[in-house]
Amino acid sequence: MRTSSGRRIGLPRRASSLGLGALLGLGAALVAPRASAVEPWSDPDPAGPPARLSLGSSTGFRGGVEYRANAVSIRPLDLNGTRDRNFSILEHRLRLDGAVDYEDKVRITTSVDVLDSVLWGDNGTLGSDPEPTAGAKVGTNNPNLARACVTLRPGDPSTESGSYHYGLCSAEPIAVRRLYGDVITPIGLFRIGRQAFTEGASIAVNDGDGRKNRFGFARKGNSADRILFATKPLEAFKPPSERDATETKGLFLILAYDRLVTGDPMRFKDDLQNYITAVRWLEPRHRLGTDAELRLFHAYRWSSTNDTSVNAFGGRAMATFGEITAGVEGTLVTGSTREISEAFRVITNDAAVSQAITQVGGRGVVRWDRPLFSAYLELDYASGDSDPQTRTPLTQFRFAEDTNVGLLMFKHVLAYQTARAAAAGVEVLRSLGAPSYPLDAIDTRGSFTNAFAIFPQFDVHPIPTVLLRGGVLMAWAPAKVVDPIYSLQHRDGVRIDDDLVNFAGGKPNRYYGTELDGRVQWRFMDHFAADLEAAVLFPGSALEDANGDAARSVLVQGRGTFFF
Repeated sequence: MRTSSGRRIGLPRRASSLGLGALLGLGAALVAPRASAVEPWSDPDPAGPPARLSLGSSTGFRGGVEYRANAVSIRPLDLNGTRDRNFSILEHRLRLDGAVDYEDKVRITTSVDVLDSVLWGDNGTLGSDPEPTAGAKVGTNNPNLARACVTLRPGDPSTESGSYHYGLCSAEPIAVRRLYGDVITPIGLFRIGRQAFTEGASIAVNDGDGRKNRFGFARKGNSADRILFATKPLEAFKPPSERDATETKGLFLILAYDRLVTGDPMRFKDDLQNYITAVRWLEPRHRLGTDAELRLFHAYRWSSTNDTSVNAFGGRAMATFGEITAGVEGTLVTGSTREISEAFRVITNDAAVSQAITQVGGRGVVRWDRPLFSAYLELDYASGDSDPQTRTPLTQFRFAEDTNVGLLMFKHVLAYQTARAAAAGVEVLRSLGAPSYPLDAIDTRGSFTNAFAIFPQFDVHPIPTVLLRGGVLMAWAPAKVVDPIYSLQHRDGVRIDDDLVNFAGGKPNRYYGTELDGRVQWRFMDHFAADLEAAVLFPGSALEDANGDAARSVLVQGRGTFFF
């Protein structure tokens, strides 16, 4: 984010780590590189892990390469404004994955993104950051490194959400997203380093790998700096000849420790830490069908500073029964923290208190697959919070950013509204000297949050290389949609319900709207996919301004993806 002078504000790591929908990213720890069942909510793309290439008698290599070019146009993105209403960009991303091993028992794995979200062209303004390579646009011969981001409109007050719009920021040419080592010992797998928070696409965390989303695409995924141990405890009680050492069948026990935040290097109590205990049962073939998985987990996150103590419980169950695949998963987060109220008290003058945390998220899917078509029904739930006061519990759950629900309503429209509110809120806290900026978590970044959704979809496969997909997304808010920072700033008494407004300045309401989604995909030689997606949003009362207005919005998105 930038101030009115154009200076970039670097948010502290603690701001994002306390963003209480991700507080839970705890769900479903990773077991092993290839221990995956078929997720009913995901497209199996790629269908399997990369093959191992032998580099000699003992050394091997696995790798993957994906280049994506994506163009999106939204008219309008701002449903309630009169300026900067539309949005249109073309962007790159190259992903390089690689792992080298010794006898497939000692491995080093990395994943690197190149030109992630970098815009096509030579973008920016001379004398500012990013700066173009040419003084005049007509003389451009080379592109630069810029990305779209929410910035302050020049000359506007920095504490008003309407002062922010999509502008340009400098982009990193190379970002290392994963780097870890594996060692497979006689007692189990040890994994050490920066690794995926989970395997697959869960509601609270998503590995961001591959092309799993039924609509849209994933970006970075969720990662943790972790020490993980995974084993199959029951195999030790079997005779050696009957032991199953595979990574795709049996009962697994997973233990993990995460260092999420390192504060002052000369103190320990301000570090944010996390441990996970999980069990996972996989059965590729069972009496009723195939691809059964049962997963249960508990995670505990703590920091002595701000009395943060959070527990998360959850799990998933899924299986395929002939032509029917079904799955359900859920997460409950409980605990308490003082960090939010310590920051908010500079606005409200209320005493800092330890706030209770009670957040719930869930998803259920049933899919019927036939050779020429598939019928799909998805139900999603994420609890909300319509009372931003610090004396009430924190109850808003957020799905992982890369676990997409639709193309437009949550991924772009609500994301833009909340990003502007968060930018203004952080400026307010910064100007008042707040100890942290938890308001950054208001920015949903495209996550599904504070919502109950019904999302039926239908696929047609006229030929093996063509996919036609359509869906109708209908979403309601369990708690009325409110802008917490604006509402707190305008509280005029003990009661706050008469001061609440939504992110467009309108009356808080519950219905987000109805969205029609469509996708056409053509694949070529198993190494290229062309996607054309479109969405139309008919906004509901939760997105309307003070006059009860919200414009209908249309998205068109085209994408070419090369992968090996």
